[in-house]
Amino acid sequence: MAVPHLEWKDSLGTLQSYEISSDQVLIGRKSDSDVVLPNPYISRHHAKIVQDGDRFWLADLGSTHGTYLNGQRIERETLRSGDRIGVGRDQVEITFRSGELSSVSRDEEASEAMQTAFLNLTAMMPLETTEKSELEKISLLLDFQYQWGQQFSGDAMFHQILSSALTISGAERGFILRRKDKEYEYARGLDSNMKTLSEAEFSTSQTIINQAAEGEPVFMTEGISGEFAQQESIVAMNLRAVACLPLKGIASDQAAPEVLGILYLDSTKTMHALSGLDQKILDKLAIEAGNVMEKLDMLRGLQERQVLEQELALARETQVNLLPQEVPHFEGFLIRAFSRPTRHVGGDFYDFIHLKNGDLAGILADVSGKGISASLLSSSLQGALHMQLRSDTHPEAVLNELNNYVCERSQPNRFVTLFFFTLDPEGKGAFISAGHNPSYLYRAGSGQVEELGSAGLILGAFDFATYESNPMQLEPGDILLVYSDGLTEAANPEEELFGEENLIRLIRRHGGGGAELLEEKIFEALDKFTRGMDQTDDITFMLIERSGT
Repeated sequence: MAVPHLEWKDSLGTLQSYEISSDQVLIGRKSDSDVVLPNPYISRHHAKIVQDGDRFWLADLGSTHGTYLNGQRIERETLRSGDRIGVGRDQVEITFRSGELSSVSRDEEASEAMQTAFLNLTAMMPLETTEKSELEKISLLLDFQYQWGQQFSGDAMFHQILSSALTISGAERGFILRRKDKEYEYARGLDSNMKTLSEAEFSTSQTIINQAAEGEPVFMTEGISGEFAQQESIVAMNLRAVACLPLKGIASDQAAPEVLGILYLDSTKTMHALSGLDQKILDKLAIEAGNVMEKLDMLRGLQERQVLEQELALARETQVNLLPQEVPHFEGFLIRAFSRPTRHVGGDFYDFIHLKNGDLAGILADVSGKGISASLLSSSLQGALHMQLRSDTHPEAVLNELNNYVCERSQPNRFVTLFFFTLDPEGKGAFISAGHNPSYLYRAGSGQVEELGSAGLILGAFDFATYESNPMQLEPGDILLVYSDGLTEAANPEEELFGEENLIRLIRRHGGGGAELLEEKIFEALDKFTRGMDQTDDITFMLIERSGT
């Protein structure tokens, strides 16, 4: 079966592949992207690929250095198999494939990575390198890059880097320090016998560390001079040689390279006299160590994201369970309801409650904000509403008490808009709109749409607010549509809103076909209008149709 996917080569020339298994694929520098490209000229969220049926779209997300398709800068274009996507100033190339995943073997990838690494090294080597020691040094680095291309383990990579650095420099000790906040802490240590050194065995001059932390390397391999020679810690350790290199990379939340760690080497004897090649290889090792730091930072971000995703999924499951598991049966009425949050969990909710007097109560609420905090308030509000309706069935009293509850229990910047209604089996009822967007009542007899506007204040903003109900009568064939503003504020790629006029036209055109058809047409119109754009707000609506003749 054909599997749409993306292919690109990482910084070592290793072929990478990402199978497109969701409606959207986010490309960017930040670790929460699906395809992460650690390049300073790529925006955090640079571009995305959107699947629309059998078609795929490439869309730029307002990036600084642009998105390109087959060499041409684009804003939004259709993708075809084999298209070359260029990302950022350097136009990092990604190929879109609509067929089977690449059959390139891991051995071929590793071989290609080694060839790339060798070419990179020859660019900084003298034209004639005949000494065996020089070739051994190159072999050390090639071996490291081969392992880097084949597998990834931060501890193993640090061990390899230190082993190579110690062999090249002749140092007695080597340490890698990793940045945490503004300090640098122990990550790995080795001595010249390749024995692990613990954090307790690491000590050095803070002045040397500070210089490397500023991005300046320190090379004193044949004797320590200047201000460093007088440092108490260096004198106490009887050091004769020190090398300290900054390890630079791009952190997941930053835009430019910065010092993520430090490679530190020292010895009580002089180190090897470093040739130009030696120093270039040590610099190259420092670059590779920075790449490891960057990848560890990315992986940590991905792990944190996975934990958050799991927590959000649990919260989403909890919130879904609080919504009615099925719409209620109410004699003489057809009821439809839908809710889709924008971030796993949201602030919208709807509910239906059978009252003791035989009426049906319905509510649709929109809590300000999004995410977990909004969902917590909406869940609390839903529980309070149920408790209140058990003791009182008058809409005015219920809303007055609910407003007091929100004022007392929520933060000052949290408020709620809602539409609350009651109906009896004959279609007679009442409604209160507390700062909510207008609801609409389709009249089957005339084909017209009546607006049920808001006369009440939003809940939770004013403790002095009081609410009065308005009468409502549904005749056979009439349909009541209640919705949150996420429906009318859905946007298309041109940043135009779906709007109330479009919604009213839909109701007029399809209301005569009943609530089920109207619901279908709303979904259809939204999909056509938004054309794959991300949902920016929770979308919730309910349709209540009085059946019969």
